[in-house]
Amino acid sequence: MRILQVCAVDFTAFHLLRPLGLALREAGHTVAFCCSPGEGLDRLECEGFEVHRVPVSRTWNLARHAVSLARMHRLMRRGRFDLVHTHTPVAGLLGRVAARLAGVPLVVYTAHGFYFHEGMRPPVRAAMRAIERFGASLSDLVFVQSAEDREEAVRTRIASADRLVHIGNGVDPDIFDPGRTAAAGEAVRGELGLGDGPLVGFTGRIVREKGAVEFVRAAGIVARRFPRAAFVMIGAPLPSDRDGCLAEIARLRDEQGLQQRLFMTGYRDDVPAVLSVLDLFAMPSWREGMPRSLIEAMAAGLPVVATDIRGCREEVVDGETGILVPPRDADALARGMIGLLEDPHAARRMGEAGRRRAREMFDERKITGLQVEWIEALRDGRLPQAGGTAPRTGR
Repeated sequence: MRILQVCAVDFTAFHLLRPLGLALREAGHTVAFCCSPGEGLDRLECEGFEVHRVPVSRTWNLARHAVSLARMHRLMRRGRFDLVHTHTPVAGLLGRVAARLAGVPLVVYTAHGFYFHEGMRPPVRAAMRAIERFGASLSDLVFVQSAEDREEAVRTRIASADRLVHIGNGVDPDIFDPGRTAAAGEAVRGELGLGDGPLVGFTGRIVREKGAVEFVRAAGIVARRFPRAAFVMIGAPLPSDRDGCLAEIARLRDEQGLQQRLFMTGYRDDVPAVLSVLDLFAMPSWREGMPRSLIEAMAAGLPVVATDIRGCREEVVDGETGILVPPRDADALARGMIGLLEDPHAARRMGEAGRRRAREMFDERKITGLQVEWIEALRDGRLPQAGGTAPRTGR
């Protein structure tokens, strides 16, 4: 099959979708990627993937969306793709509309996390659900990373149960094996000047909905209890992220006296090495699908403090692999951090349990293999009957 993977930004294409592209290519399929131009797309092209540079706006600018839709439609008509697989809310919807208009035989969507969530005002949440319902009507299959997302999608009739497939999320646990990354981690410690006190980390886009502000507020509280502690934020906002978060973090850092203790590394390609020197990982997001960064921390053997939201609570077993706290609550986040830093034995036990859980449940190879199996089942017309959980025959 000729398969086109569609998303909004090159970061998603390279860092999140590349493993699936490799698995599909290994299974004998031709894989192309379509998203906004960027370094990630360039790197995929260097690896031999067909790439198509179509800018996709992550705003509500309808004129830009119309241009993106027209370009996708033209690409899909000329490309003679057998299947279009779309990702992320805006690109996911535009890509599905374009695929149906272009007559693509098969259309699949992955919900990496439905945009609607518990904290939304009811009218907005209803509107987001309606958009998802329309998008699902254009899809032959909808992959859902979070089991809770699938349950809610069935309950709210976004799609029928037989077209909603829970796939989970995963990483390559070997890459994060602490035994493999220790030496590189010590080099990172020296490079960043992290010192030898307790280290608490965060990985993700530096935006409000990832809880970046709460992380810094909590860091100020923890720092008063542990004067030698330091805090590492790995990541940066995307060019399309404009929520003023960085400015607020800079102000809070100065207000709380964290100038020499809060390290903002920006984007790094050696995340396993950075994780290897941490003592604790925090994930204070407001909304998630199935957060990959949390799985990475667990695979690295770190105890975690995460918000009690969809996705996070599917990955973290509260009290066993980490601690769950309410979202948007810096005080609760700080209490969770302090509790683990004060009890190294419990922290170590949770880290070890988390690593076992990551290996057993969140191995990237299982996730990509499952998707390949479902895509080939869709092609061959051997999907399960309503309520089924696997294709009728295996690969």
